[in-house]
Amino acid sequence: MKRFIGWSVLFFMLAGLIVLPWLALEDAPAIEPPAEFRRTDLAWVKSLFQKHDPRRQTPDVVHSILLDEAEVNRLLNYAVELRQVNGIAAELTPGLATLTTTLAVPRNPFGRYLNFTAEVADVPGGIRIRSLQLGSLPVPGALADGIARLTHRRLLRDETYASLAAAFSQVNFDENQATLDYRWHPALMTQIERKSAELLIAPEDQARMLVYAEHLDSLIKRYPHGRTVALVEVAAPLFDFARTIDGDEAEENRAALTALGAYLSGISLPKLLEGDSRSIRRAPRVLLSLYGRRDFAEHYVISAALAVNGGSRLANAIGLIKEEEDATKGSGFSFTDLAANRAGVQLGEHALGETAAQVQQQLAAARSDADLMPDFRDLPEFMSQIEFDRHYGPIGGPRYQQIIDRIDARLAAHPLAQ
Repeated sequence: MKRFIGWSVLFFMLAGLIVLPWLALEDAPAIEPPAEFRRTDLAWVKSLFQKHDPRRQTPDVVHSILLDEAEVNRLLNYAVELRQVNGIAAELTPGLATLTTTLAVPRNPFGRYLNFTAEVADVPGGIRIRSLQLGSLPVPGALADGIARLTHRRLLRDETYASLAAAFSQVNFDENQATLDYRWHPALMTQIERKSAELLIAPEDQARMLVYAEHLDSLIKRYPHGRTVALVEVAAPLFDFARTIDGDEAEENRAALTALGAYLSGISLPKLLEGDSRSIRRAPRVLLSLYGRRDFAEHYVISAALAVNGGSRLANAIGLIKEEEDATKGSGFSFTDLAANRAGVQLGEHALGETAAQVQQQLAAARSDADLMPDFRDLPEFMSQIEFDRHYGPIGGPRYQQIIDRIDARLAAHPLAQ
């Protein structure tokens, strides 16, 4: 009898391993990948975060974010852009949000996609999963919600998750819109930044970045505090140091560019990755310049760091957003800055590809600004929106594209692109 029971259990386990994937996995995605993330989308996301930046909010006061269904899906598409989820979408009705997500799965005999559909209801003090479906396999709502609540309770053991959960007090769904009430605490932003780095950066990559941040700090300390130094004077020895490390050239390049980008962004990698201070910010000890201009160095290096960590298309979009903002309320639209962005993106692309070792060697041997980037100082810059529209607008039009083509031609002829 015991043998029969044992064989029966084994049979049902094997049957489950076959039947469940067959029911859950499908050949077609429920949600297609979103259209290309446009500059206007990125500008909207950026303005939303700036508007609700916790550093600008009064501590311990309840604030609300009201988003319509299109805006919610814009944010979800931003998550797709960053995390490479195949597709995700939300449908909002009174008291209920229907979330559909598609994940591409490794090659297998059952199907190419795992489609999730969850109905999430707003309840006092939180949300509740009302139903869940994995492909054609329905999961009882009580079971799905119970698992979610158990997971939530376990995650509350993490200090950052607990603080973040406490900050969001209520969510309400209505016809084609959602409202989120939140209460920020002063130290929460730093907690989130540290936890994000912990979750998104592998321990070996963190260790590698810290090595480059430490070496960069030793290079910077050679110069008097507050001095402006040519970028090449710091970048060349940093990449010469990379050549002495017996590792994957692409990963070493990523770490070196990330360390440089963090420095120019005013972020301390040691404070971010291993510290416990209230802030991860640090004012740069010395200022770095490219062709005598600090803004060129910032555009070039930060775009390269974004490209090696998040994809060149997003880095290009962020660079253009900055120039569009400058045209309306800043120093004006500058093709020079835009060119530095594109040069940084190109550097990031080549630093990770088959040319990683060659790029590393070229950067280590660099002796002048021209070794890093072509000279773009002859391009139009500091144009107001009206001036830009009169001479080169609209963005994407023939006159604008002529300048972009000139920029790309110079980049293609630069030694780092060969």
